[in-house]
Amino acid sequence: MLKYNNNSFDFLRFFFAADILLAHLWELSQNNNLLFLKNFSNSSIAVKGFFVISGFLVTKSYKTTPSLKHYFIKRAKRILPAYVFVILFSVIVLSFFSTIGVVEYFSNTETYKYLAWNIIFLNFMNPCLPGIFQNNLMCAVNGALWTIKVEEGFYIILPLLFYLFRKTKRIMLIAVSLYVLSVFYWYVLDIVFQKPLLAKQLPGYLSYFLVGILINLNFESFLKYKTKLILLSLIILIILNFICFKIDFFYPSAFGILIIGLAYSMPFLNNFGKYGDFTYGIYIFHFPIIQIFRQYNLFERFNPIIMAFSVLTITFLLALFSWFFIEKRFLDRYKRNNNLEVN
Repeated sequence: MLKYNNNSFDFLRFFFAADILLAHLWELSQNNNLLFLKNFSNSSIAVKGFFVISGFLVTKSYKTTPSLKHYFIKRAKRILPAYVFVILFSVIVLSFFSTIGVVEYFSNTETYKYLAWNIIFLNFMNPCLPGIFQNNLMCAVNGALWTIKVEEGFYIILPLLFYLFRKTKRIMLIAVSLYVLSVFYWYVLDIVFQKPLLAKQLPGYLSYFLVGILINLNFESFLKYKTKLILLSLIILIILNFICFKIDFFYPSAFGILIIGLAYSMPFLNNFGKYGDFTYGIYIFHFPIIQIFRQYNLFERFNPIIMAFSVLTITFLLALFSWFFIEKRFLDRYKRNNNLEVN
């Protein structure tokens, strides 16, 4: 158990959240002086990393939770409070930035459509608010939230997978079959039909979540051969970087093994999250902050580097608020009431 808990997942998750923030910063700002951020940020890779880690940690949580009821309560406590807050916060605060005025803003049915669809995770149905970000690259209030519905879907699928595992006793057959179908789904939607938005839904990312699950279920073996697996994964990823395959069944597994392997290979970062877990707050708050700066052309009117640091500062302050006043309070209350660990 000591080896199990000694990891640097907090650092990796923070790193991926920061990576997504920087990727959105150069993309949404539309400022040439920030294009250099493109050289070392990639939101797609970061999202995949999140899903691998989620598969590993949520499996751990499920295995150590006494009942299905407690499992879903834990997942809801971790995701919902800050998520609901950021939706309500966006609707209320952005009313003061709307070009149509506060009264008309709250009289507009689009405001309540945004609220309704986003509360139930269907952000794509109504991503924009009236009079907000109309001249930006996109009018979406919080384009980063699309992954939350995928994550929630994984939470629902996990108990069903474990039920099949117990019933059939064929864990590898089921997992590998779903893995292959997931990669094939991505290929068909993204490459064949060129529908990247559909490819980026739950089936397309299931392969990464499954890698996290399988590593967790074979954790002792994974630790035993960790170094060799990391080296093999690096070799595969380097080869794949130079050889372009139309459909690649090896990338999710190699990438997932590398991420989990790194989490157990950087002991100097094991205590990274001792002061709090600010990852989720960074993830759910950064997008609208960048959009506000872009709406008022702050990246052009002032020094773009200073404006970028301002975005980082505001986002981190909101992440601090989210952790200490929303997320941590709900998690601490649950742990006190149930004497359980919340992952």
